[in-house]
Amino acid sequence: MCTKTFTWRLLTGPELTEVYLNEMRRDFPAGELKPLSMILTSEAEGTAHTWGVFDGDTLAAYLLMVRPEGCRVSQLDYFAVVPAYRAHGIGAQLLAQLPAHEGDAEAILIEAEMPEKAEDADMAVRRLGFYARCGAWDTHYTEHLFDAWFRILVLDCPGCASLAPEAVVEALADCYRRTISPTQWQKHVQFFAPDGSTYC
Repeated sequence: MCTKTFTWRLLTGPELTEVYLNEMRRDFPAGELKPLSMILTSEAEGTAHTWGVFDGDTLAAYLLMVRPEGCRVSQLDYFAVVPAYRAHGIGAQLLAQLPAHEGDAEAILIEAEMPEKAEDADMAVRRLGFYARCGAWDTHYTEHLFDAWFRILVLDCPGCASLAPEAVVEALADCYRRTISPTQWQKHVQFFAPDGSTYC
């Protein structure tokens, strides 16, 4: 387990642009990446923010968060440790520290790709295993977002009661309703209950 001390700080627009171009395009498939313009607009409007985690002046990891004003939860949109810092337990250390950096958020929500629907099933299984080892629990609700399928996971925040699965989905839906238009919502976002029925 890594016990190194890292510095967290919010990235500026130019820093985020550099991370997107040099790190995110390497770390995530093109189909999973939002356009840079959309990410920068969300940050400028205050519905999202990005943590840079630094070892001195060197970027070690980044976490893009979505949390529109008034939302009770924070959503982990993208998270990666840069290659030079991988395989040392740093990802687990940072994920454990994340709730403390998210202010009064009641929970951290994670959309993890469903292995049975993923292009890279092995990677999806590894991601689910990583999140489970870090303490995230599965609501057993699923989500069809644009062209991808996700399981909805939760990382509880210290001092907050664990949310019921239904409350988690409602909170995630609330985040989306605050950040996309009703037309986009109807067309691109759908949630499903554990029994497979449409939830909202």
